[in-house]
Amino acid sequence: MLENGEKIGVALGGGTMRGMAHLGVLEVLEENKIPIDILVGCSSGAIVAAAYACGRLKELNEIALTLQKKDLRRILDFWMTGEGLIKGRKLRSLFDYLTAHKNFDDIVGLKLAFVGTNASTGEEVIIDKGSIAAALEITTALPGLASLQRYEGKLVFDGGTAMLVPAKSAYDLGADKVIAVDVSVNRSLVTRVVGNFRKLMRDTRLGKMAKPVFWMQEKILNLSEQRFLGKAREVMKRIYLLDDYEKHKFNFIEAYLIGLKAISKDYKRGLFDDNDCDVAIHPDVLGISRGDVSHVREMVNEGREATKKALGEIKDLLTSS
Repeated sequence: MLENGEKIGVALGGGTMRGMAHLGVLEVLEENKIPIDILVGCSSGAIVAAAYACGRLKELNEIALTLQKKDLRRILDFWMTGEGLIKGRKLRSLFDYLTAHKNFDDIVGLKLAFVGTNASTGEEVIIDKGSIAAALEITTALPGLASLQRYEGKLVFDGGTAMLVPAKSAYDLGADKVIAVDVSVNRSLVTRVVGNFRKLMRDTRLGKMAKPVFWMQEKILNLSEQRFLGKAREVMKRIYLLDDYEKHKFNFIEAYLIGLKAISKDYKRGLFDDNDCDVAIHPDVLGISRGDVSHVREMVNEGREATKKALGEIKDLLTSS
């Protein structure tokens, strides 16, 4: 916190392995004694935020630097009969280690929070209660890959879907100034195609003919979560698209379709713009594949370099508060 009482927030966006660039960002901020009062992350950004808040940033760095493809395959314990393509047990063990089994209430001197996506609406959900490791399971749960989770009665999954960089959430949590780190790329081709098709349907004569369908869809979206999921199961059952309709849990195909529906409703929502924060940091990691574990050191260094370049702007921000 600054002398005038203003709070500094840092928002770490998702990008799978590219999120390791956040390690370098936080290292430089710490070395230059930049205060962090509120730390918000989504997806892989949440993993780094959790390690920092729990005093395990060095351990995460060491794990990431020695990670190989075979290790990643072991961590992602694949199976084909569950709610997701991975069981998640080994990933949860890693999260327990990185968070030292702490709850959000155990973090002193720093407000830690993650962002998830409401499966019914596609909107962001702030996660800041209970087990930090359990919260990491939620914000990193890619529909179809990992099991969908519940938080305060809502079906919630990967936070990067609702907000690629959670700068807005940092402000909502009380930050006066926000430093945001973006390691994302634009939405996937599938998401853009589905989203554009939905828009095309609404804007054309064919869309007007299908207006009753869209009206019903919007009506369903505005229902409570349980009623929405019940209606969705009824519809899918009639057209034989999905199975296990009466269960409260979903297989990986259902989970993927639920996630696709949520994001394609408005795929532009949640995209990051530099004007969404006070200082934007863009590590040069977009040429690295999301699942590439062989360039972690390079990503950490890129995070450091990008933050060093932004230090003047960050210090000006602090002195002007």
